[in-house]
Amino acid sequence: MGLSYDPNKCKKLIEDNIDIEFFRAVFDPVRSELLIFLAVYGEMTIGEIAEHFPQNRSVISRHLDFMNRFNIVQRRKEGREVYYKANKELIVDTFEKTTINMKALMNLK
Repeated sequence: MGLSYDPNKCKKLIEDNIDIEFFRAVFDPVRSELLIFLAVYGEMTIGEIAEHFPQNRSVISRHLDFMNRFNIVQRRKEGREVYYKANKELIVDTFEKTTINMKALMNLK
């Protein structure tokens, strides 16, 4: 049939069209739970968030800081408190863009 598969070309297509690092950040089990929690309950301090999770505050803080690097959560400081909230628009936009790109990639010949 003459079909040829080039794994490097395939990898490049996916990397160019899908934000893999974003999804790695979102789909870590602890980070996904934190994200769902913030999406449901809104903006909270690290202390308030940590009260609802088995991990200690420093672990929660590291996960939130990591997600902040990808703008998955937004951070603001008020006095000594640091507040986090889910960046809902960015998350939905990234999923929508990925869906569009995946549909296009799956239709490639």
